[in-house]
Amino acid sequence: MEIKFKNVSVGLSDCVLNDLSFDICEKKITFVVGESGSGKSLLLSLINGDIPYDGEIIRNIKSVYFLKQNPEEFFFCNTVYEEILFELKKRKLKCDYDKKIISSLRMVGLDKSFLNRSPLEISKGEQKKVAMAIALACNPRLFILDEPFTNLDYISKKNLMKLFRMMKLRYGKTFIIATNDTDIALELADEVIGLKNGKIVFQGNKFDLFTNRQLLKEVNLFEPEIVRFTNLVKDTKGINLGYRDDINDLMKDIYRFVK
Repeated sequence: MEIKFKNVSVGLSDCVLNDLSFDICEKKITFVVGESGSGKSLLLSLINGDIPYDGEIIRNIKSVYFLKQNPEEFFFCNTVYEEILFELKKRKLKCDYDKKIISSLRMVGLDKSFLNRSPLEISKGEQKKVAMAIALACNPRLFILDEPFTNLDYISKKNLMKLFRMMKLRYGKTFIIATNDTDIALELADEVIGLKNGKIVFQGNKFDLFTNRQLLKEVNLFEPEIVRFTNLVKDTKGINLGYRDDINDLMKDIYRFVK
């Protein structure tokens, strides 16, 4: 898989992307972060090949699934089962459909009772899980996900993050995820692209962005909670715990200092 952008620009009536140059790393989780209106969704559509552009894009992808920000708007079948089945048949995937559908629902925390329910009559969080189940059932090499964690409770978010991490490590999947949730991005990302007004203002290691107050201010994002706590301890107690992306690692550091 190869995705390379060189001096790419897009001009639409409601949003503009200006002179973007970057590479997407295979078998990594890349987050696109920025405030609402910064161009995240437009960039994901561009990566998916949906819109015209100026510049050069090398896009060598065997299989991809693009989960849009409000997937429930695209539901049209009578049942969850039919919704997933339609996508599998559209892609002409050869598999045991029933087994694949039930398995994908279980992966997102939904049981067989959802098979015959209307996707339009379940909660927003359940709709997001059904949409994610469709993506998982299609089993692409590349997942392009626009705000996949919205409308999910804390436990569901954690489970989905764990699932993405496992799929990357065990199956070599690649993820491109758009969000303005810095807590999730810090914990899960391998690489980060920061957007502001359609321009890339940061690309690189997540700690270089999420621990830099000036850069965060530039892209109008909040400090992740774990970074805020670490800075508070340093500023008030003079203790430098070091930055972590996992709360359990931070707690171990605190325990060592207390001990």
